[in-house]
Amino acid sequence: MLRRLSTRRSWLWLTAIMTGALLLIAPATPAAAAGSVTPMVWHRYNIYEPISPSHERLRCLTDGQWRCLYDTVPAPTLGLSNPRVKGTFIGTDVTDSWECPEADWFPTDICDSAAQVVSGTQSFVFPGFGQLFTVDAVYIVTDDGTLWNYWVDQFVCPWYPTFDEALTTSEGCTFNPALPPI
Repeated sequence: MLRRLSTRRSWLWLTAIMTGALLLIAPATPAAAAGSVTPMVWHRYNIYEPISPSHERLRCLTDGQWRCLYDTVPAPTLGLSNPRVKGTFIGTDVTDSWECPEADWFPTDICDSAAQVVSGTQSFVFPGFGQLFTVDAVYIVTDDGTLWNYWVDQFVCPWYPTFDEALTTSEGCTFNPALPPI
């Protein structure tokens, strides 16, 4: 006997199918066909989870437009939680026109070492809750290979090329003090 999928589950399936379709269609673009798609991966040790820290991963394809998938990686042997959050980012390179935020709380050394800046929209789904939210985000890749995920006027967090580097680096997120704490 087949059961009907709940609205929550239907939302999750729809999001997964649309994200997969986006990544399948994207390589058909002329730039991708010419072999210029660059896959990149970054990791973050998220100490801000309510139960225990988590391993976050960001996988991106770039060919003029950035298409990224966000997820959390199970790591029970390290005692890390896995909230199973999924997300996407779609953005374009704005390196030549981007200006460093003038907020006192934003670290200016990020701006000084910015090698590439990508502006776009980041969306998230929380499995089990069916909630979806979207934020304006800017990815700043510095000359040392670190990606800084800047949620405009909210916070900026570092992401690293390997999870080992994320675990051994003490750099944390910088939050806008004018906003309520998370």
